[in-house]
Amino acid sequence: MYRHLPPLNALRAFEAASRHGSFTRAAAELFVTQGAISRQVKNLEDYFGVKLFSRGTNSLNLTDAGHRLAPSVTAALSGLDQAAQVLLADKSVLRLQVMPTFAVRWLMPRLPDFAQVHPTIDVRVTITLHPDQLDTDSFDVAILYGDGVWPGTHSTCLSQECLAPVVAADPRRSDPERGKQEHDHRIDLGESVLLHTTTDRRDWPWWLKKMGMKAVQGSEGPAFETLDMAVRAAETGHGIALGDLSLIAEDLHEGRLRLALPKPLYTGRGIYFVQPAPTPANPALEALRTWLIETAPIASNPERAFL
Repeated sequence: MYRHLPPLNALRAFEAASRHGSFTRAAAELFVTQGAISRQVKNLEDYFGVKLFSRGTNSLNLTDAGHRLAPSVTAALSGLDQAAQVLLADKSVLRLQVMPTFAVRWLMPRLPDFAQVHPTIDVRVTITLHPDQLDTDSFDVAILYGDGVWPGTHSTCLSQECLAPVVAADPRRSDPERGKQEHDHRIDLGESVLLHTTTDRRDWPWWLKKMGMKAVQGSEGPAFETLDMAVRAAETGHGIALGDLSLIAEDLHEGRLRLALPKPLYTGRGIYFVQPAPTPANPALEALRTWLIETAPIASNPERAFL
């Protein structure tokens, strides 16, 4: 049964291109590159052994074979879309924007647990790298890093940022109980590679100034776009990173990282649950907020990462 079904992604690309008469507009609709649309259409043409489009200098037209195929594909995809809408009608959809480090290090491994407890809530996650450029019409709730103040929003603090220098743990010390002793193994920051969690390298100079460590030059070293990337580099022995204890607690407990210096520092910033204001009563949103607060006790007490 269904022995002659072509690949679904190729059908979607073909259908969008046939409707728009353009690979560029089809790519914009499907959030892929023009080249990806072209490759998928070529895959479909190879599958059927016929040309589906004739390409001119500034035009894209269906061939006879394309004209025969297009209505059936549109009808089939439309039917699938309607069936999906019926199944989703009983679900509450939450559009969630998240900073990448929190998504990778905390949210995504635990989101299946939320889905199990709240099966009627459909959380749709997108990543944002620019919390200072919010479009409140594009999300129902966001989890952002900052000072808690975003115009047109209401925010709840999930985690106060508490930074401490971290380095790869000694691989010979896999026992978490023994790993606790590594806090005493001080490292000379002046002789170490400093890994930066921001591309402008503002993290280490700020931390060193607050700590009164004027002798250490903090502007050198590799710079990364996210804290997660810098911490992963530290885990693999490339240097020392400033880790937020609420996001790296598991790495410390499980022996992937250790504290290079037992000097944590609150920054006055943190991770916030952010919703547009005013927000109508939304039980699904409130369920997610409550779950986040209850599921992340480390967030309210980052020093537990030392225990």
